[in-house]
Amino acid sequence: MALNKPPGGAVLAAAIAFLVGATGGYAINEVISSGRQTDLEHEVARLKNEASQNAITDVPSDEEASAALAKSGRSMRVSECRPRQAVPGVTCSGIITTTAGSFAGTSQPGVLSFAKIDGVWRQIQ
Repeated sequence: MALNKPPGGAVLAAAIAFLVGATGGYAINEVISSGRQTDLEHEVARLKNEASQNAITDVPSDEEASAALAKSGRSMRVSECRPRQAVPGVTCSGIITTTAGSFAGTSQPGVLSFAKIDGVWRQIQ
């Protein structure tokens, strides 16, 4: 009793077809996932750009800060401003100079808060 063995060529052809199919499927899957990854990278870049544009805060110049302080006899050279957390406006640090009164001309570092009201910067508490 002899067992019928499939011819060697058929087994070889089946093995080659399997390898080509598996490799082709892998390659197609890589192209698709690569495309998705590229799309996600573009979306992340777009969202970062949008967030950075929204994060740009309007801050007073030295002249605008000094104009807001003019009634109190002070001026300010702004070093840095940051958005306030709970209320609109910015908190600025810098050098505050007294411009009137017996202490006129004295300077000291300080932190003051400002808000733009009706297009004009005002000092706020």
